Amino acid sequence: MRNLKGKSVFIALVIMVCFSSVFYCEASALTEQIFVTVKVNDKCIKMDTQPYIKDGRTYVSVRFVAEALGSKVDWVGEQNKVLISSEEKEEEVIDDSSETVTSAVYADESEVIQLVIGSNELIAYGEKKQMDVAPELVNGRTMIPIRFVSENLDCDVKWDELTYSVSIYKEGVVVPEELIENRWYTDEDLLWLARIIHVEVKGLSINGKVAVANVVLNRVKSPQFPNTVYDVIFASGQFPPVKKPGFKELVPSKECFIAAKMALNGINNVEDCLFFNNVPFKSNNITLYQRIDGEYFYRKK
Repeated sequence: MRNLKGKSVFIALVIMVCFSSVFYCEASALTEQIFVTVKVNDKCIKMDTQPYIKDGRTYVSVRFVAEALGSKVDWVGEQNKVLISSEEKEEEVIDDSSETVTSAVYADESEVIQLVIGSNELIAYGEKKQMDVAPELVNGRTMIPIRFVSENLDCDVKWDELTYSVSIYKEGVVVPEELIENRWYTDEDLLWLARIIHVEVKGLSINGKVAVANVVLNRVKSPQFPNTVYDVIFASGQFPPVKKPGFKELVPSKECFIAAKMALNGINNVEDCLFFNNVPFKSNNITLYQRIDGEYFYRKK
């Protein structure tokens, strides 16, 4: 009888452990993704191939940046060559957006920048130059280091390593409407979101940081909460750290900006969760969704 009772207790404990592992499991790890913002004269530029960082250099699509700056860009397919110009002269080329032969218009050689995929040599307005790295072809787009833009397209370039943002300025340029990306969030939203991540979970992994960012963004979308990032984090009784001195001047860490950008660009590891805490909640209105880095994330029932 005693042995049977002991076995029953053991089985009950096993069941409890199994259910605990289901409800209190840690989230699978996210891969950190860096989203680079590119602006020309304060306008975010829309690109079909995203900028990226490689060996400490930020690469951007030469076509979208050059066209935003008012230049003409064409692709000579047989030579793997890109021509950037502002003055015109007729020549037959292959358009890199359609793979069809088109009649393009070019400047003479002294008014053209020539780039060849895989070659460190470029010809800028008739003068041969050496780049420290060669242009790369990614998803059919020619990608170049941002340094090339500042040195050859007559503009000022600023790199913000904290927010991973490139700001390009050229006097007199009006960016074509079709090249402007109408982001749903502002730079201020990014900053406030990074700040709340910093004060709430700065010591957590990228998983925890992105999860907290998404709780804020889920609240922005919910009719139960204010509809801006600022108003959500400053709502009465919601995020106590915002009351501390210096919060409004806080400079978040680079990792917090990365997490904020990931969430703002649609990476969500907590679905529709609206609450989190470092100890379990007890409420009839919420249910535990997941535990991440020791933080408990809840959704409405």
